Amino acid sequence: MQFLVVGQWQGSASSRAMRLGDGALAIAADLPRAVTTVVEVPAGAGDRLETAVARYTSVRAVAERVAEETGVASEPVLVVGGDASSVLGATVLVRPGTAFVRIAGSSGYRSLNRAQPVAAETAVLRLLVDRPDELFPDLPVLDPSTVVLAGVRGIDDAESAALDRLGITHLDVDAATPDALAAAVDATGADSVFVHVDLDVLDPAEVDGLLEPVPFGLDASGLVERIQAATRGRRLVGAALTGFAPVDPERAVDDLGVILRAVGALTTASRAV
Repeated sequence: MQFLVVGQWQGSASSRAMRLGDGALAIAADLPRAVTTVVEVPAGAGDRLETAVARYTSVRAVAERVAEETGVASEPVLVVGGDASSVLGATVLVRPGTAFVRIAGSSGYRSLNRAQPVAAETAVLRLLVDRPDELFPDLPVLDPSTVVLAGVRGIDDAESAALDRLGITHLDVDAATPDALAAAVDATGADSVFVHVDLDVLDPAEVDGLLEPVPFGLDASGLVERIQAATRGRRLVGAALTGFAPVDPERAVDDLGVILRAVGALTTASRAV
């Protein structure tokens, strides 16, 4: 597996978003240097250019850089973010016959409205499956029937209804058992899979460095089990792990044990088939 470290923060709405760059670099310190590339992230916030996406120019620039690096990789790629929209460029790996599995506490399916621009990570799944043509024109638009969202909690009715209308399978944190998740991926008919793990799926007791901690999430073992379920019997073409925002280096070290278990599960899955 090859690793792309993407310390993007511009896709987050949090006032503490710049911690995401520190989180990506903290994880990178434990990755094998020979197969790790750090993707340059713009220094500035960026401009929305009258689009529905806040800081659009910076988010798009990063997506294009990630797509370029991913497109020439000789092995499956793991994007280490950064905010959740760091995954956008890596979806060039998602081809017909590939399921896209998002294991996250939030849906990433906020509506897109030019009058009220949204942070890219809050709409990352919508940007992947149901976006205006002018946004990220060089990235694939994913088939909703091959998308599985697992581990969400606190999703509002409007987002749930929108997911249903488009035919996206979504399992809340209680319903997303390993067997249910495996069955949902089976139902897509895919023979390969791309997995996006956003760390907000974890319970705050597991990881301190979450921007928006929400109780009653998964524990570390539960996350590993769901990664294994999502990839069981299928080739992992790529993955992303996003959302680590440590308060300081010392507390980052305390969290890394949990995070590196997830990295290990994804790395193992990339070699399994």
